[in-house]
Parts: sequence; structure tokens; C-alpha cells
Amino acid sequence: MSFSCPHFRPDDEYCLRLKTDCVPGRPGCVVPGKTVFATPVAERIRLREEEKRQRAAENPPTQASRQKR
Repeated sequence: MSFSCPHFRPDDEYCLRLKTDCVPGRPGCVVPGKTVFATPVAERIRLREEEKRQRAAENPPTQASRQKR
């Protein structure tokens, strides 16, 4: 992926503006509207959510991390 955005936190691919995962082109994104993506935005958002669910299932929160909330 090659783009420049002042709201992008590259450590964890997070959007500081939208306070969610960075998916260029999603509603509210500052990437120009005329940008064309090989994979539609809705599909990339769905794939990112699936990845998050899989990671959460593989790494359930520990007792200590639950108490910090």
C-alpha cells in the first residue's frame, strides 16, 4: 500500500481521525475520492474485521488485561 495520510499510525495501521482500523477510501477517509482501488472498500473493511475476530479468538484476553479495563 502506498499513500500518505497525516492521520495514519503505521505501528498498528490505525486511523487517528476515524479512531478505527485504517482502510483507505472508507467513509470519512481523507484519501482523495477519485482514487480507484483494486478491491472495493466494503470488501476490505469486511476482511479487516474478519482478521480482527480471528486474532481475538487466537489470543483471548488474560485475567490481568480484563482487570485493567
